[in-house]
Amino acid sequence: MFSALLIYAGKEPPTKHKQKLDKVKSIYPKAFEDRTEHHSAGVSFLGGVAWDRIESFYREWLTSRCEKFEMESGEARQRVAEAIRIKDFAMALISDAKGDPAEETLVRVQMAAFGYQLSEVHKAVGLAHDHLFHEAEVTGEMRGSKLGTKMAAATNFCDADIIAGDEITRKIIEDGDDIASHAADVYIGFVRLAEEIRLKRLELLSKDPEKPTPEEVNASTNFMLSLKAKYHGEPLMKTAAGIVDMLTGVLVRSLSKNKDDLH
Repeated sequence: MFSALLIYAGKEPPTKHKQKLDKVKSIYPKAFEDRTEHHSAGVSFLGGVAWDRIESFYREWLTSRCEKFEMESGEARQRVAEAIRIKDFAMALISDAKGDPAEETLVRVQMAAFGYQLSEVHKAVGLAHDHLFHEAEVTGEMRGSKLGTKMAAATNFCDADIIAGDEITRKIIEDGDDIASHAADVYIGFVRLAEEIRLKRLELLSKDPEKPTPEEVNASTNFMLSLKAKYHGEPLMKTAAGIVDMLTGVLVRSLSKNKDDLH
């Protein structure tokens, strides 16, 4: 995003990250300050990101590359939120300068990056989140802590996305109701996994699991969890050719070894 800002300003982005950061800061010193937006539904306020936070983010990144580095999960979550805000602020800055609505710029970026603006999968995951949030609300009503249970619901701290690199698969993700439903099931499964780990952590942290202290409950939710799943396919004929090549190599080596043993 810093490179995009520099290109828009007619500057060549440096290859060194610190130089890039300093250049953006000098050209756009107020780019990431608090922003108030007026729209048909009213006024919205967007909290900015201070430059000292951005610079400390850079220093932490440098440290993490070469040294043992640890960060509290809450701080990591805040860093992700800051990165998203910086992206949004930069797009808004360019949109304002061009006289375009920021929403239209966002749509163009999403279309260029993913091939669609809002897929059926995104909608389904959103509905799954609402369902899980409602579950937490009902549980809170039963236990007498409606607001606290809602705010602590694991779904509030989980996210999911599905990305594809070719147009056919992108179209399936964009329009496929059955695929969207399946993706929502995967998301719900991941949230359930996070909830289960929360409970396991509470059992291990509590001296009396039946009556955990507020400090123990607080510590039980302080962790990060990531599920990485990828599919990198290839034409089936290429897979078959690879298997044939592998088997041929094994056969040749086997025959060569048998020949040597006979000698």
